[in-house]
Amino acid sequence: MELKEVILKRRTARKFLSKAISEDILFEILEAGTWAPSHGNNQPWEFILIGPETRQKLAEMYQNYMEAGPLKNPELPEERKQFIRYFAKNFGDAPVLLAVSSIPATSDLDKYDFPMSTAAAIQNIFLSAWEKDIAGVWLSFGINTQTHSLLGIPENGKISGIIALGYPEIIPPAQERIPVSEKLRKLP
Repeated sequence: MELKEVILKRRTARKFLSKAISEDILFEILEAGTWAPSHGNNQPWEFILIGPETRQKLAEMYQNYMEAGPLKNPELPEERKQFIRYFAKNFGDAPVLLAVSSIPATSDLDKYDFPMSTAAAIQNIFLSAWEKDIAGVWLSFGINTQTHSLLGIPENGKISGIIALGYPEIIPPAQERIPVSEKLRKLP
């Protein structure tokens, strides 16, 4: 697949087949993450492969978080709430659950740069995965401080994302994008 095709066709999936991702393919995907740009090539990311015991604890925390917040929204359709509850039980049955974190920042530049560098690594991971017919979803649940403790994130470390990866059961259609002409500002 050409790079542009991978970028344009990549989709977020939240329901996965039971097919495992081989360790070799997972390492190829993660290696793509390591080629993300970072200030001074500091490579501040860490990949944490979440095993079954930790995954169960994380799922319970995620379910509680969703029930206490987003699922209380009366405007959220019941069908959407049911799907969120399904997903939260086991992350859509994704065979791989991964956290991407950044090492603790020691300067203002690091505080600025590290989250962006790890986000770039996550984008590389998703593009490399999609090229191999693997999809995923990027969860912001790392903002929960209990998640930091569970995953052993050091003080001042940040979780840029928790990623569920797998072969998608359903590939959702593309959602419209705002034209670049509406997002571009030109300065004199």
